[in-house]
Amino acid sequence: MSTDQTTTPQTSLGPFSSPGASATPWEATEWALRGIQKFQLCTVRRDGRPHVTPLLAIWAYGAMWFTTGDQEQKAKNLIANQHCALTAGTGSLAGTDYVIEGTAHLVTDQATRDAAATAFEQSYGWHLTHEDGTWYQLPGAVRTGKAQLYRVEPDKAFAFAIANESSETRYDWT
Repeated sequence: MSTDQTTTPQTSLGPFSSPGASATPWEATEWALRGIQKFQLCTVRRDGRPHVTPLLAIWAYGAMWFTTGDQEQKAKNLIANQHCALTAGTGSLAGTDYVIEGTAHLVTDQATRDAAATAFEQSYGWHLTHEDGTWYQLPGAVRTGKAQLYRVEPDKAFAFAIANESSETRYDWT
C-alpha cells in the first residue's frame, strides 16, 4: 500500500495578503482539512467546460480522497483529464477557505482501498458506520470496488484567511 505523501509542502505568503499578515502554518491547514465534512470538486469536461459538485472527501495519508460512481460526470471527466481541485470554506465573510489542486488517481489496490475506507469511517463516524447513517453503504462499496476511489495527490493548496487581517497562504509540493 502506498498511501503516504513523502514531503511537507513549502509554505509562502501570497501577494493578496494584508500588510503584516502571517502565513497559515501547514499543520493548521492539515488539521482543518481533516475536520471538514463537505468539499466541492471541480473537474473539466471533455469540451473544456468546468464541472463542480459537492461531495464527501477526506484528507488522509498526505492526500485528498473521494469516491464516485463510474457513470457519474466527474468520473467521466477524470478519464480524460486527471487534474482537479477540491475546495471548502466557511460560507461566511470571515474564516478560512481552502483549495487543494492536484492529480486524481483511480485506486484499485485492495490494501489502499481498505485503508481509505477505514479513514472515511473515522472521519465521518456514525454517518458511515451505523445503519441509520446517510452513507452507511459507502465504506463497503469502497472496499469491494463498487464505488470508485480516487486519491488526489496535491500539487499546491491555498488557505485564504479572512478576518481583521487577510492572508493568502500557498503550499507547494512541486
